[in-house]
Amino acid sequence: MNVIDPKPKNLTAEPPSDEWTKQLRSSAAAFAGPGHPLASCFYADSWKGRQASHPIYSVGLHTIIDAKDLTSVNKPFCWRFLAGGHREMAMAAGCLTTHEVHGLPAKVMAVLPGKEMKEVLDSVEQLSKLPEVKDNPSDKYDVRVLRIPALYMEAFWLKSESPQKEDLIVPYGLLLNGNGGVKFGTQRPLRKDHAYLVTRFLDTIRDAAQKRLAAGSSMGPPG
Repeated sequence: MNVIDPKPKNLTAEPPSDEWTKQLRSSAAAFAGPGHPLASCFYADSWKGRQASHPIYSVGLHTIIDAKDLTSVNKPFCWRFLAGGHREMAMAAGCLTTHEVHGLPAKVMAVLPGKEMKEVLDSVEQLSKLPEVKDNPSDKYDVRVLRIPALYMEAFWLKSESPQKEDLIVPYGLLLNGNGGVKFGTQRPLRKDHAYLVTRFLDTIRDAAQKRLAAGSSMGPPG
């Protein structure tokens, strides 16, 4: 069951091709073992639990500092698949896979079981309930994941299909302040599971990116 509610239908999160997905099932079975949820649920009709898949785009500090938008970010780093049972279950499983490239084999790079994967699935479900999405059914978005490793941040990137509409960024981690906020090294708050226009998002985190770059790689996670 894809956790993005089919109503509204203005969000798309297309999985890789059928052939690529078949290869991923085989790779997951070899990596995680037969019977593991990830080996059996890559959008198989028989899977009754929750699942989601998204391409992950990894962005460096210089891009954050210089960019006015994310149009130059056009090459996915990898795919992430998530699988879990019903919403009340405390755990879910995730895995990172190679990005789909013609002629290259599909491989599982890492398996990520735990509470964090369940929380990400919960956040995926919230996307279709955002006012910016449900109240504007004609605004269509492609769902991606934006990762900023140096700021320990991940967010959903709702890529607008219309050049007249701005993309939306919906932060969900990786570090939270315990009060519904995402920690990224600045006093300007971003709320978990809230949508921000991409220009405001970049403007908000630019200062943190500049400070992080100036501090160098010896600096720990942002406070």
